[in-house]
Order: sequence, then C-alpha cells, then structure tokens
Amino acid sequence: MDESEIWLSDEDEGDFDEDDEETSDPTFFSLGLTYQGQEGGFHVRNRPGQRQRKAVSAFRGGSKKRPAFTVSCNAKAIIHGEMGPSSDKHATLLVYEFKFNSYRGTRIKEADVLFEFHAMKGQAGGPSVHQVAPYGVHKMQETSQSESSKHGVEVTVGPNIPAIDTGLTLYGEAGVEKVTKHFTVVSGDNPQSDDWGNYFQARFFLSENKSQASGIPSKLRACILLERDDDEDFICVPYLKVTPNFTTMVTSLFSSREPDDPIIFSVSEPPLNELDTTVDIDADNLGATDWDQLWDCTTYTEYGQSVKQSGSKNDERTKE
Repeated sequence: MDESEIWLSDEDEGDFDEDDEETSDPTFFSLGLTYQGQEGGFHVRNRPGQRQRKAVSAFRGGSKKRPAFTVSCNAKAIIHGEMGPSSDKHATLLVYEFKFNSYRGTRIKEADVLFEFHAMKGQAGGPSVHQVAPYGVHKMQETSQSESSKHGVEVTVGPNIPAIDTGLTLYGEAGVEKVTKHFTVVSGDNPQSDDWGNYFQARFFLSENKSQASGIPSKLRACILLERDDDEDFICVPYLKVTPNFTTMVTSLFSSREPDDPIIFSVSEPPLNELDTTVDIDADNLGATDWDQLWDCTTYTEYGQSVKQSGSKNDERTKE
C-alpha cells in the first residue's frame, strides 16, 4: 500500500455508529465507506432506507477525526407535478445542494458530478432530463496574469570551408509578453446519453482558478427538471468524484448499481421543499420555474464585523 492509500484509508474500524442514524426522519439515508484500494476508490455501502432519500452522499478524505476535506450532497427539493399547461408531460423538479469543505491547507481542484436516471428494473422508459441549472459554462472570479518569454536566434555568416570554423556570429533576442485570463468555472449539461437520442444524464463540473489555486466553490445548488410520460417509480444513480491538490490522490464516491440498492423516486410521496429562496415553484407548471434564480454558487462568505472597537463598557471600567 502506497502513501496515498494510507492517506485515503479510514483509520477507524466500523465507521458507522447506530446512534448516528436518524430513524425518525423518513428521508434520512446513511452512507458508509468501505476501503477497496486505490483502483475504484471508495464504494458506497448503504443501509435500507425509505424512498426519495434526502441525503444523497457524504464522504471525506483522510481520517474521521481529522479529515483533509469533506463532500456532501443533500436534496433541498423533490417536487413531482406537471410540465405546464402547454405540455401533456409529467415533471419532477430536483434541487441538490453540494458542499465542498477543505481543511489544513488542503483544497479541492475539481469536482465531477453525474446523475443517471432509469426506469425501475424490468420496466421500459424512464424519465428524461429536460433541463439542468446551471446550464452551459459559467466563469467567475476572473484574474489576469502577465506572462513573458524571450526567444534567441543565432546566425553564423562566413565561408563554408571544411575543417575551418570561421565567420561572424550574429545573435538576436525577441521578447513576447501577453496577459492571460483565468477563471473559476462551473458548468452543467444534459448530454445526449445514447445513440437513440435519449437524455437520462445530468452532469455538473467545477474547476478552480488555476492561476490562484484557491480551490472550487464551497457550495453549489444545482437543479434538474425531469420529464415523465407516466407516474411510475424511477431510480437515480449518483456519481461524485473530487480531485484534491495531490496529483496522485483521487477520491470518488458512487452509489451501488445493484438493482436492490438504488435511490427510488415515487410520485406518490409528499413533496420535499427546504429551499430558502423566494422563487415561486408551481407543481402544475414546473417548466416555468426561474432557473437563474434557483441555482446558486458560493465561493465563500465574507464576514464584515470581524474588526470591533472598544465599547462603552470598557470605557466605564477605565474610568473606575
């Protein structure tokens, strides 16, 4: 086992505690990690849970007590309804919040997220990913960096006489200076998933500003709008992969593909809405949701009250 495997492995046997399970919460879903070696990374081991689990995934790099980074994904909204009055399609709105936290000088350079949606085993069809937010490439935190380079050319002028090195050597040097721009990038897409024109994937990708090496945003709220032909149950398999600032260390988390262990969605379940926004969500017209207002990205939170002045209480004590 090399050093990277030691760093990624869990120092505690039996990481899951019975007391940690919130059995009173029907949306609670616990994920355990089982070390499988560097090839394949960690594999999810989940306990039986209810449908439409709120906690999609959670993992860390390093030990339980002193992690180098932690990653989590939780559902903030699961709403089944209709696409809108101009469509005969059913719809499901999913909003997930991802948190990427780093500690002790560690940072996460990239994060790759994939959701795959399928019909239940033995059934045809399944939902189609109609829209995602963010969609396309979004650049933020622009920085400029000056780069300069010099190129030298050496030319020898003189008679071409064998065994005699004579002539005049000329040397010229040219300088090139350019300004490059760098960004933190967040992107989303619902790519065509097969040769038959189906769209059953939702992808999101985050990458740091490479010139600043400051890590990816600490929080991302992503939205997925599914289009359904019926009200049958369907499943989702999430994949999360992060790259920390160690070239040889990649930690990935993916849910089991076993048919008895997916995330199952059922339109008969009550809606979940824990969004802290004022965005209007109409279950009968989910296609009209304002995606630009619903998705969100946070790099960090600036606290403006960290510098304080002496108060009146201190002044009174001085007088006494």
